[in-house]
Amino acid sequence: MKKSYLLPVGFKKAGLWMVVPFLVLSALCLCEVLDDTAISLPMPALCCWDGWFCMTNTGIMIEIAMLGLLLSLVFIALSREQDEDEMTAHIRMQSFVWSTWATSIIIALSILFVFDGHFLYFMFLAMYLYLMLYIVKFNLAMHRERKEQR
Repeated sequence: MKKSYLLPVGFKKAGLWMVVPFLVLSALCLCEVLDDTAISLPMPALCCWDGWFCMTNTGIMIEIAMLGLLLSLVFIALSREQDEDEMTAHIRMQSFVWSTWATSIIIALSILFVFDGHFLYFMFLAMYLYLMLYIVKFNLAMHRERKEQR
């Protein structure tokens, strides 16, 4: 019996609704338009100035934005299609492989040509690049396949 690790179809729609506000919130936090310290809470931290495993008072706006964006992209990328079949699974696998190659090449180029603080900003974006590239590639391939079947 084959086990499917995909989410139900409805999660894709939820992810599409969530991605826009969290993408905007992430962009505002990344560009430092929003004050991350506006909402500040004591949070457990693995690494502190004083050593390992401590409590630190930190702004949580960027964490909310990053987790929301990650969750919405995972909902979109890993949701089952209405017409899920063997061809869809094949396209999904090809899209994952293509996305892995593309992201790896982009990260390698950034290691060679992006420096200082800009590299940290780029790596923040690169965390989501893999899922974004996969979503675009998969949906374009599915659109092309559905168009050929008509």
